Amino acid sequence: MNNASASNPTPGVQYLSPEGAIEPTGTWTVGSRAGDYVFVAGMRGIDPETNALVDGDEARVMQGFRNMALIAASQGASLQDAVRLTVYVTDMDKHRPLVNKAQEELWAGGPYPPRTILEVAALNQDDIFEVEGTFYAPLAD
Repeated sequence: MNNASASNPTPGVQYLSPEGAIEPTGTWTVGSRAGDYVFVAGMRGIDPETNALVDGDEARVMQGFRNMALIAASQGASLQDAVRLTVYVTDMDKHRPLVNKAQEELWAGGPYPPRTILEVAALNQDDIFEVEGTFYAPLAD
């Protein structure tokens, strides 16, 4: 298990920055671990190699989920260990079907974790989609 982390000012909380993750665009970290839970910050369709948004709505949604999965995997969790997801889209009618399609593929037809999807007026860098997740990843004894 890769516990790559920045400084930890709060006892029991680890801030994560695993190899292969995107570079944060501001004063935040891509994830944290508290006990047996991993919290992944909002991930968008950013290519971690270039730190630029990928082209195409469907590809961007899928990349956001892959970015989230990488952070979870760095702590020993898979998408099937998701406890809860929150998804933000800028156009519910246009982007919700793409989110559903990505989840159907990535979760291999289910079961699916609880999810809240919200339409928002705007996202960073004029993006269309963002997903954040909480994962169960028990610490090894």
